[in-house]
Amino acid sequence: MNASHPVTLSVAIALALSSWIAAASPQAAAAAPTTAPQSAAPAVRNVQPLADDAQRVLALEGAWNVRTFAGLQGRNGPIPAMAFVRTADLSRLTDADKDRLAAAGVALDIDLRTGDEEQQSPDVLAKDPRFDYQRISLMGTEKMDLQKMMTSFPDTLGAAYVQWLGSNQPQFREVFQRMAAQRDGAVLFHCTAGKDRTGIISGILLDLAGVPRADIVHNYAVSAHYLEGQPKDSAMNVQMMALLKQHPEIARKMAGMGGTAPENMEMFLDTLHQQYGGAAGFLKEVGLSEAEIHSLQVRLGQAG
Repeated sequence: MNASHPVTLSVAIALALSSWIAAASPQAAAAAPTTAPQSAAPAVRNVQPLADDAQRVLALEGAWNVRTFAGLQGRNGPIPAMAFVRTADLSRLTDADKDRLAAAGVALDIDLRTGDEEQQSPDVLAKDPRFDYQRISLMGTEKMDLQKMMTSFPDTLGAAYVQWLGSNQPQFREVFQRMAAQRDGAVLFHCTAGKDRTGIISGILLDLAGVPRADIVHNYAVSAHYLEGQPKDSAMNVQMMALLKQHPEIARKMAGMGGTAPENMEMFLDTLHQQYGGAAGFLKEVGLSEAEIHSLQVRLGQAG
């Protein structure tokens, strides 16, 4: 990544930290001084899944937040069950997990993480010949240099997601063009927690399908529930812990950016529609052709 995108790098690091702090950890809380003001915001309870969400969960032993779009209603009917699979980190998949994904029809695995993240926690599908693997760093950077962390973060995750729409358009184009080019099988996409980068790619796809706004927001918001218990023992997390001990003020700010509060996706969708006219307008803006957008709509079952 070149020096002309410092804000993007700061957002990348902020999201890595917020994803880690959100899950965690008595250790993360301990990184901040015990003299924190008593008026600090209370922890937000995770949005709980509804009965209808169960049909979308793909239970695996070694991955968290693994879900399809099955049954979500688009403008022309429900989205096919195995059009897309969204998930978190895939470095802990068992052989049985890989077999289940293959049996479910997953053909393409798009890894949205940086090169650093992939090296710390390799995607085990990358070396399995049954899957076509492609890594496209949605952040527009390959390194997350925690020693160069900037202090000017957005105030909310929603604001960070909005920044992406303007600053990372080449990466969005590459992701959606690769999805559009996949004719057969299911397309899986993931990041580390499966809630931020994965969450906004999901939001764009669901908006393109014409899924009601409330359902898009809910689909995002339940990620925090499905991430409960996700391990946080990677080498990158060790670096983050050391950084937080040195800069407890960062821990306090990032703690307020964790989770998947519905208002984050609300803010993202507001901007998507106000600035681009919705997902289709955004995809045209970043360089997708009408044919490519149509291919995505076909995959989503909405090409009528």
